[in-house]
Amino acid sequence: MKLINLLPKPRQEQLRYESVYRSLVTAVWLSVLSFVAVLATQLAAKVYLDVQAKTTQDTVQMLRVQVSKNQASDLNKQITSYNNYITDYKKLSAAEPKLSKLILAFAPLPPDGVQIITLNFDIKKQQITITGHSPTRDLVIALYNNILADSQQFYGIDYPLENVATPDNNTFHFSFYVKPQVFQ
Repeated sequence: MKLINLLPKPRQEQLRYESVYRSLVTAVWLSVLSFVAVLATQLAAKVYLDVQAKTTQDTVQMLRVQVSKNQASDLNKQITSYNNYITDYKKLSAAEPKLSKLILAFAPLPPDGVQIITLNFDIKKQQITITGHSPTRDLVIALYNNILADSQQFYGIDYPLENVATPDNNTFHFSFYVKPQVFQ
């Protein structure tokens, strides 16, 4: 079947224009409605994400504060522990006589060849007891004379005769006192 349009040409053109106009208006309205729908969706998503970001930020900040408190607490405990060790060391160091000064004062006294096996120091009595080994009797006597001659630092040396009883391979022991200025 064939349609024949009997309307005059200007009216046919007018109807065609009206049809195009309705199509354009419909397309514009659909575009506006879809634009509004997309804009509303984006605004809703932005609001939702902002709320989530704020909540997450608050949670992270709370966790940071908690972690920093724990770390600060652990760090403070460790610093306190180290400070206690240092304080204990300073107290012990101040209370203990400076034995290094005593050793420095005694070290040049033994002659070559004499071995000092033990050096004991009684803090309360300020007394030194030494034992050792010497290849000859003369070296034992020389050690005794060296200690006796250093009267500025040592005094009251005993001289057991068994130290010089044999001429060779002598095992000896002496005890003598230290003057307080050795530790100053």
